[in-house]
Amino acid sequence: MAAPSPLKVQLFGHSFVRHLKDFIRHDSTLRFNLNLLGHPLVQYSGFSGARVETLHHRLTEISDFEPEIVVLIIGTNDIYDSSCSILSVANKIEDLVRTLLFELNVRYVVVMQCLHRCTPQVSSKYPVDTIWFNNRVDSLNLLLSERLRSVLDSRACLWRLKGFWTISSKERNFAKDGCHLSSQGQRQLYRNIRAAVVAASKRILSS
Repeated sequence: MAAPSPLKVQLFGHSFVRHLKDFIRHDSTLRFNLNLLGHPLVQYSGFSGARVETLHHRLTEISDFEPEIVVLIIGTNDIYDSSCSILSVANKIEDLVRTLLFELNVRYVVVMQCLHRCTPQVSSKYPVDTIWFNNRVDSLNLLLSERLRSVLDSRACLWRLKGFWTISSKERNFAKDGCHLSSQGQRQLYRNIRAAVVAASKRILSS
């Protein structure tokens, strides 16, 4: 009897995906397959400065790999732009989720929460009023949580990123620019993604 095909998982989003891939490459304790049983195939597709529209133009990355699970890390660059309303960003993300599920036949989509930013300790390439930005993050996460519950067949969710929200965890997990993640933050993101994929796998098995 032929061995079952390994689970395919695709991380799809902005530069956090690329940075995580680079971090895993240089950390011998981490694995590209997220140290999961069954040795899933995990594809890392991250694009610097990507917005939701960027991912819509990159959907061949999904159709070529044909993953069962997609983990979306997106939204931060959209809400950084003050001309983009929170509602319009949520609409675009929901539309992307529906495209993945109903046109590209992905079995489950996890949307990771957008993260706050911290006050930078060094000159930042992406300066922003952190109070204004973090309020927009909270509004988007709340709206996405409500929206994704309406996706048919419970095939998508907003994943609450654990370990990033208290003052002490922010100090630990963010780099000095207040935008990108520190080494500790990369490991925390890795753990969250791993937990999200485990949960999504269980949803698939029970469906």
